[in-house]
Amino acid sequence: MKRLSLIVFVTVSFGAALVAHADHKSGSGMTLTGCLQKGDEPNTFLLTNVTGPGASVKADRWELIGAPASLKMSDHVGHKVQVRGNTVGAGAAAKMEGKAATPAVKAEEAGEHHLKVRSLKHVAPTCP
Repeated sequence: MKRLSLIVFVTVSFGAALVAHADHKSGSGMTLTGCLQKGDEPNTFLLTNVTGPGASVKADRWELIGAPASLKMSDHVGHKVQVRGNTVGAGAAAKMEGKAATPAVKAEEAGEHHLKVRSLKHVAPTCP
């Protein structure tokens, strides 16, 4: 019985490690730290003065979209925060913002960097 438990434990641990590695390797999941600002469109936010080891694309400004209401993003406007999420392409960003995916809208969105927020962590009450 102990041997079977050990085999199950090792198998599950190995599987979890593979999933975590695949998520990191895909490059779509990242953690960014910066100054949270109100976005240009309703229900969007901007992250400025951005840093983060997980960012595969270096940009000083990210548009944060699709954050769950439970994160209460507007409570953290003007604060330094850390957000975790997935990068989103221009077409998906337009759709999430409630815009028709016309060529003009896609072109506008293509000039921006988008992150679909999964989690938020408060870092400091003020931004540098």
